[in-house]
Amino acid sequence: MSIAFRDKLKFVLHLLKEANILIKDNFRMKNLQEVEICAILGFMAILILNEDELRQTVTTAESVDVVEAAFAAIAEGRMNVPGRFGLNLPGVRGSVEIKGTYLDEAPYFVIKVSSAFLDNPSINLPTQSELTAVFDAATGFPVALMCDNGYLTQMRAGAAGALAAEYLANKTVHRVAVIGTGNQAYIQLKMLMMVRNLQSVVVWGRTPIKTDMYARRMVEDHDLNIEIAHSVESAVREADLIITATSSEQPLIRAAWLKPGVHITAIGSNSPSKQELYPDVLARAEVIIVDKFSQCAAIGEIHHALEAGVITKSDIQGELGHLILGNISGRTDPEQITVADLTGLNVQDSAIATLALEKALFLGLGQRV
Repeated sequence: MSIAFRDKLKFVLHLLKEANILIKDNFRMKNLQEVEICAILGFMAILILNEDELRQTVTTAESVDVVEAAFAAIAEGRMNVPGRFGLNLPGVRGSVEIKGTYLDEAPYFVIKVSSAFLDNPSINLPTQSELTAVFDAATGFPVALMCDNGYLTQMRAGAAGALAAEYLANKTVHRVAVIGTGNQAYIQLKMLMMVRNLQSVVVWGRTPIKTDMYARRMVEDHDLNIEIAHSVESAVREADLIITATSSEQPLIRAAWLKPGVHITAIGSNSPSKQELYPDVLARAEVIIVDKFSQCAAIGEIHHALEAGVITKSDIQGELGHLILGNISGRTDPEQITVADLTGLNVQDSAIATLALEKALFLGLGQRV
């Protein structure tokens, strides 16, 4: 672990501990006995934070820092991650997933409820929604409810993509290709600018109107030089770095289209049916890093390559957390093709939710009930 990273990790841990101090000060609680007394008397208020307020709390730079620390904690075995609980509502084409996470020595544990109701657009509601509940790790009492509508998840996914690029991509990136035009494609490119200076960007999307809107948004928000590609092949052929952020169930990128030295951050595949890379891309890659092997082998890009028999487990260098800690090597040559298969780790929710809560308390955001 580098000195710079150790300093960054200390800073993040300081934020996590400081968050607990701020909450105790807010309630004027000095010890556990006072917490118990206040709970018995019914004085334990819950902080409610909406999406607009949460957008004021978590910056891109801080997201990268806390997610980097979370990856390190995962690699060191300091995360408590029980299994997921799923609930299906077939009558309304809905599904609900409940996940809990806890980082050792953190002041809080987090439970997140994610739902997807496919018929919602017919009544002018978004398909997906999320609610994050934060609990005091010392007492088990609820501390905050975060109605973030997926914002915190987008931020931690974007931060994971930035970290993959930081540790795997070449230092000089002339051309970036973005495959996809949704919110995650926007966040991924925005986060990438935290770790690399971008000279030009090319984007491809299935829908011309959405592709044009994406390009205009990036130009207006970040003054980037962006062009629109007429095909996936034309987008990626000269790219030094490729981001795939789609919900495609058919592979989009072939190995023959890749130039030597390119890095690919693939984040769209988070179920067995989704796929953005042809298996030959994984077969050609000299370095493959995953966020969690067991999860990627079940639902990620490597799932398809393993099933096709073009790679084996031994072809996977390891997990991103171990790369961050320096336990494994990543890119060792500028001509190597590298791939990061990121399926999304809910264990990062504890770190980013704690940061959001600490910042909200400092800024005086939210309402208590």
